[in-house]
Amino acid sequence: MHDIDRLVAGIAPDPGPGRTPLAGELLEEITSLPPSEPGPRRRWPAMRRGVRRWVAVPVLAVLTAALSFGVAQAPASAALDIELVDGHYVITVNDLMADPEVYEAELRARGLDIALRLVPTSASLTGQMFVINDLDLLRSGEPVPAEGPIATIDGPGHCRRLTGCPVGLKVPVDFDKKAEVTLGRRARPGERYKMPPGIAMYGEPLHCVAYINRTVAEIRTILLDRGVTPSFISPGQGSRPSAPGDWFVHDGVMAADGQALLLVGPERRISHHPPQPGC
Repeated sequence: MHDIDRLVAGIAPDPGPGRTPLAGELLEEITSLPPSEPGPRRRWPAMRRGVRRWVAVPVLAVLTAALSFGVAQAPASAALDIELVDGHYVITVNDLMADPEVYEAELRARGLDIALRLVPTSASLTGQMFVINDLDLLRSGEPVPAEGPIATIDGPGHCRRLTGCPVGLKVPVDFDKKAEVTLGRRARPGERYKMPPGIAMYGEPLHCVAYINRTVAEIRTILLDRGVTPSFISPGQGSRPSAPGDWFVHDGVMAADGQALLLVGPERRISHHPPQPGC
């Protein structure tokens, strides 16, 4: 998930690749939402430009690399499991609610300059990882190579995510760059997602629902019946609780547990979304 055609796949309405209609508006809306818990919040001035220029970086990595959150601390021994295997550190995250400083201290002790950021997300994306192998290169505005020395390790068995189901990392022992790993943790009650899943991803309320270009009235009814309250955005406008019932839904993400954010407009749009796997 590193090329430009898949930059916005993380906020697509299904698990398939591709640029979604006006996904930039959704990304801008999500990044402008205030955090629901105390703690510092940083914004990169180049965030909007980053969607165009940092063509080799996953959109969720760009989104979440700009944010930091305080979470409950846990003992370092419980947070990470690090083993040396064939010239690589094999790292497994055991505690998704630990303070990032706990992780980083364990990594620094092994000579690794890797920042771990935990961001709230849905159950469907809990445990999802995105890796930036070279932060200095990223911040200079240069494209980050599609393949880097840090690799994620997928768990055994079938995975329904396009981006894989990672359970750990594999890092060369001589890795000497600054890197960042963004890891999705389960959102607390009332907490807004900073790793927003597409509304039709597996495990989300519109999975296997052909919702694109259906009316706001239709999709609102479906969502409410499934316990989800929608909000709406359209080009040039921020989120609002209602939209004309005869407008059409173009895209959507989950913004929090039981809360959806839909991109809508007065006209239908051409859709290039592939069929959803398993539907």
